Amino acid sequence: MQDEDTDPNNLLGRPNGYTSRASADLPGGDTTGDKYSIDRGVVIEVFSSAGDADRRSTYIQGLLKNAPILGTEYHYRSSDGTVLVRVTGRVKPTAAKKIEQAIAQLQE
Repeated sequence: MQDEDTDPNNLLGRPNGYTSRASADLPGGDTTGDKYSIDRGVVIEVFSSAGDADRRSTYIQGLLKNAPILGTEYHYRSSDGTVLVRVTGRVKPTAAKKIEQAIAQLQE
């Protein structure tokens, strides 16, 4: 779980930012990367509205599309749209699919 001091994006609790954020390592992620970065595996960002989560996802995916050197990410959303689960593109597609399925099961 990140707080105001460990949030690498400085969006926690700020206008148009997320209300909470957590990160974790996943197999395939870069274990030498910053402890709180997406590079290590997965980041979960919770927003007060689905629109805010959508804007964040669209912004990130746009950056990555326009600057492929930055890498890729899988993005998954909660059923209410307020939770954005970001998985580094370094994770194998089969592992990312399992995360997607787990998120879907949580929503049932």
